[in-house]
Amino acid sequence: MKTTIKLLPLLLLLALCIVYLAGCAHEPTGIRPAPEIFQEASDLAKDGKVDKAAEKFMEVRTYYPGDELARKSLLATADLYFDNELYESALQSYEEFRLLYPTDPQAGYALFRVGMSYFKQMSTFDRDQTQTVKAINAFESFLASYSSSPYAQTAKDNLLEARKVLAKNYLTIGKFYLKQKDYKGACKRFQYVQKNFAGVPVEDDVADLISRSCSTGPEQPAQKPWWKRLFS
Repeated sequence: MKTTIKLLPLLLLLALCIVYLAGCAHEPTGIRPAPEIFQEASDLAKDGKVDKAAEKFMEVRTYYPGDELARKSLLATADLYFDNELYESALQSYEEFRLLYPTDPQAGYALFRVGMSYFKQMSTFDRDQTQTVKAINAFESFLASYSSSPYAQTAKDNLLEARKVLAKNYLTIGKFYLKQKDYKGACKRFQYVQKNFAGVPVEDDVADLISRSCSTGPEQPAQKPWWKRLFS
């Protein structure tokens, strides 16, 4: 009798586990198969219905997280946002893909698209260069890891273009300092361009700008004539 009483908690736990596993063995009722939802999402994407397509792709990921179509849905969502110029949303999805599937064959493509998303948001050389710097970093990272990718040449071309924009930004700031006779500030920018943007074609003669700014010290106040200094 005592033995039976001691076994009751164990038997109860076992029964609960069986019930739980039995419930997990069945798919949620009323949910369509993953391929059907994915196809609907793809059709909506082709029709330009971004929000509805993204919602359906998310359904695949929610109800079938272990399915191959869940991975494809995430990448399809990223491409959907990118193709519709929603670059911030695209960035989030591409980065999520890289986080969840770091060894996937499409991880390189996702990183390339990260760079492209930043590249598409770049400002002109006279504006904030945050997106430019991020594009440069992403393309350099992509080329370092996927140099044989079919997207490598595009990444190289865009990397050069981004570096040109950033170099021109530094030169513009340097020329502003030079105009204000802040020779130290101008010299610093011109030397930075010479050191960090070698091989990047720019319109300005960087060596001449360095010569004009770095060899010129701060202006000295004009001295009084010697005969005035004697009585001052």
